[in-house]
Amino acid sequence: MLKTTSELIEYLKLDHSERESTVIFSLVYSILQCGGKTDADEILKQCLIDPFDFHYTYLLPVFKAFGDLSLAEKLFKSSIRQNKLMEDTNYEILEVLGHLKYEPVKPILADYTFGNQEKNDYYLSRSAILGLLHFDCTEYQKEIETEIEKCYGQGLFPEFIPALVCKLKDRTLILEKLYELGSEFASTDCNAGIILSFSLCGEEGREYFKKVLFDRDWETSSTGTGTVHFAYQGLKNLDITFKELYQEIKTVSDKEELKYYLDVFFALLRIKVNDIAVHKKESFAEIYTTLFKWNQENDNIIDLARKVDLTDEAYQIKDLIKLKMNEEAILKNYIG
Repeated sequence: MLKTTSELIEYLKLDHSERESTVIFSLVYSILQCGGKTDADEILKQCLIDPFDFHYTYLLPVFKAFGDLSLAEKLFKSSIRQNKLMEDTNYEILEVLGHLKYEPVKPILADYTFGNQEKNDYYLSRSAILGLLHFDCTEYQKEIETEIEKCYGQGLFPEFIPALVCKLKDRTLILEKLYELGSEFASTDCNAGIILSFSLCGEEGREYFKKVLFDRDWETSSTGTGTVHFAYQGLKNLDITFKELYQEIKTVSDKEELKYYLDVFFALLRIKVNDIAVHKKESFAEIYTTLFKWNQENDNIIDLARKVDLTDEAYQIKDLIKLKMNEEAILKNYIG
């Protein structure tokens, strides 16, 4: 068990009024980088003492990263009664149980998604659907099609229902209709599930995802309901690198369009900087080299940003990436 884990457990024993969520988040981040199953098991023991403590919400990424079916069973028993989430239980537990592929939760996720249980609760619906995405949904083909069809022509709908399109055997026509839904009808406060849906459909959804990423009408850099987070998740799902995006941005000549592209790009980079999940597709050293190395005078991203009055933002991003690059270098001494 990591020293950081021991420190976190002791910190969680403090009175709620003496704790600071940012400190908990920092310790959890360290555990995610260097920890393992033993750390998750020990943290769960503390969590089960008072499973409804709000601060324990910050522990869920550890269970998601290192949990197994045994841990999932304990989490399930502490949060589910009579096939419903217990009152005051964090909804995100449903997503964690789905991520761990704990089969007993599958019909509960389906009921929250397709049934009538508290259907209008945004966060419950989101967590149930995101959890269900981790299971085979062969038996729910009709339900998925029906729920997606209800979204057509609407400005607001259960935001993450469209993400379930990836579970359908025949989705070509539906993907086109979802693109139409997002382009012509859906509020930009209700399009994150559509964006996610494209990224979950592999090559079939890639072109749709790339079409909407820098489309003003989709506002993918919005933080209102977390659209930018799911746009960033889409990059990871499709293995799209920041280098690839930057090459595209460099081809933009119109200043107004360039500014928008950079706004989205910088927003995605900020999510990357704050991403607590371990993702090794593209290192910060690689990103730094791509964006800030001069191959010839006036050809890096700061020069590009200067054209549209985003120089300060570019320098802020540069400093953040340098910090993450230093962190990466240190961690190489301790983890593979």
